[in-house]
Amino acid sequence: MRYLLLLSFVLICSSVHAATLTGHFTTESGLTAEELKSDQSWGQTFQIDPSGTIAEASIDSVVLWLYRQKNQNNKTITASIRTSWNGPSLWESTIAANDIEKDSSADQSAIHDAVNFAATPATLLADTEYYLRVDTTASEKVYIHYDQESSYSPGSLVNKDGVKEGSHKDLLFGIEGAYAVPEPSTVLLLGLGLVAWAQTRRGLWGGANASTN
Repeated sequence: MRYLLLLSFVLICSSVHAATLTGHFTTESGLTAEELKSDQSWGQTFQIDPSGTIAEASIDSVVLWLYRQKNQNNKTITASIRTSWNGPSLWESTIAANDIEKDSSADQSAIHDAVNFAATPATLLADTEYYLRVDTTASEKVYIHYDQESSYSPGSLVNKDGVKEGSHKDLLFGIEGAYAVPEPSTVLLLGLGLVAWAQTRRGLWGGANASTN
């Protein structure tokens, strides 16, 4: 019985699933953009819960839709995740502003290329509100897309003053990462382990009782 107990705990494992944890990716008539500046950040609140049952997930990248109207030499754009607008960063990634698509016409109604921000993974809790904040060192002519007619419900656009815009306004964004889910066989093995543990304890107690009679 003790061998069964040991085998059960050795084989306990979880399956890690890479996934888009949350986000808003499509828009029809509500597409527009706002200007990012060194003194004008934009953002989005969100929650993660891809399966409805997980407790936490690991985030490793953020996707945003950005463009610039002119060259932005030596300027950067940073995406960070926080628990409040001005709170410390839990996760952040910085890219060169010149790496995003250039559009001299600055057409706000045309979708531009998605931009990936990647960094060392950080753990986020499910059913917890987080702030995705986007900053730049550029003084002008960098833009970020958002949807004015969004149906994304777990969050909302955060404007340059750090205020939530309310329903139906959301950045075009994606939060990418992974979460662990116990395999069915793992749950079965855990159950067998608990049974074995109970039987072992019963045997020990029985032996102790016998020795006192």
